[in-house]
This record gives sequence, C-alpha cells and structure tokens, in this order.
Amino acid sequence: MAKKEKKIEIKQGLAEWMGTYGDMVTLLLCFFVLLFASSTQDAEKFAQIAASFSNSQISISQTQSAGVLEALGNGIVSMPEVKGSSDKEFENKGKEELDNLAENFKTYFAENNLQDKVEIEQNDRFITLNFKDGILFESASADLKSDAIEILSLVADELLKYPENDIKIEGHTDNLPINTTQYPNNWYLSAARAISVATYFTDYKNFSPDRISTEGYGEYRPKAPNDTPENRAINRRVEIKVISKYYNNEI
Repeated sequence: MAKKEKKIEIKQGLAEWMGTYGDMVTLLLCFFVLLFASSTQDAEKFAQIAASFSNSQISISQTQSAGVLEALGNGIVSMPEVKGSSDKEFENKGKEELDNLAENFKTYFAENNLQDKVEIEQNDRFITLNFKDGILFESASADLKSDAIEILSLVADELLKYPENDIKIEGHTDNLPINTTQYPNNWYLSAARAISVATYFTDYKNFSPDRISTEGYGEYRPKAPNDTPENRAINRRVEIKVISKYYNNEI
C-alpha cells in the first residue's frame, strides 16, 4: 500500500520573531530621537549652568550655543569647548574689589570719626571690621549699648551701599569663664552678641536677612594670648566680615 504524501503547510507573512524584532528596533529609534532632541533643546540651560561656576567667568560663543551639544553618528553626545578666565584673573578681580572697598571704608570712617572705634583688616577674600572691646556691649551682656546704636547705624549705612557682598558677623570673647543663667559659657555670650548686631541690621536698617550669617567662637579664636588684661581686651571683640562677591557663600 502506497504511503500518503505528507503536505507541508507554508504560513503567509513574516516570521513571528521578525515582528518582535521590528518593534524593538522602532522603540530604540524613538528613544534615541527623543534623547537627541532633549539634548539640543537644553543648550541654554547648559550655558546658564556653566556660567554659574564661581571660580571662573565662563563665556560661550554664538556658534557654540547654537550647537552646544553636538550629537555624533554613534549616539554619543560631546560637550562644547568652554572659554573661561584663569584662577589668577579671578583672584585679581577679587583683590581689586576688596582694595576699593577698604579704601571706601577708610575714607567713610575718617569722615564720621569712626577710625578709633572700628579697625579695618583685609585679606584675599574679605574685609574685616573689628569693633574694639566695650564699644558695643557692657561686660557679660549681649544688649547693645545706647551709644553703640549710633556707631552701628553709621557702619550699616556704608554696608548698604554694597548689596552684592554677603556679611558674616562673628562674636569673640577672652578666656575668662562665664556662667550665668542667660549665658552658661563664652560660646553663648559670643553667639548672642553676633545675633544682636545682625538683628539690628535686619530689623532697623532693612538689610536682607539672606546676606547675613552669624557665628559665636567664644574664646577659641583669640588674636592675642590671654595673659594680660590688655590682650584679653583685644580678644573681646565683634567682627563684621564683608565678603568679596567673588567668594560669596564660600567663607
């Protein structure tokens, strides 16, 4: 008896695996198109981020900003070449700014008879206005003296001319211990004095609070050895640091 010939059924259309493969390729294509589109649209944001770095002045040319992110053929994205000023140029700008501020303060203090009450010191990042012992507060007190208000008011009027410069107010004491109900140690007293000055500036002289910070160092950052009454008087002080706008938020 002859065997029946087995019929082979041929299915129409693409193989099933090819459909799945085609969908995957399409999704990958869409993904890379979206990635490329988002990278080119963020050119302005990149320029803003680059310009926000505080240690250099960054500029991007028009041709760079037009194609800030250049997509390569293999899907890799490259960063543009950025031109910035050197660290030395940055330091020079800060020094020039502080030199001008120091001269302005010296002239202003001389005109208002403050040179014997407030000392001016300068380094490469800030100017320090040092109020000598007894100018602002009575011993063991953080309440501003009545005649201190006039001095602080004059200083504040000059500080208000420089709104771009942050201000840090520090309180310092000598190493003689204090233990009262209000101030159990020198840390408390020094911090309270710094806060009193800051509060006067914000409440009565309309300083923006976000440009002022306070710290109390107690006896732990003396300017002179605490071995004589004269040296201890040097260490009892309130300092106002006027920070260069090139170093704001870094002190």
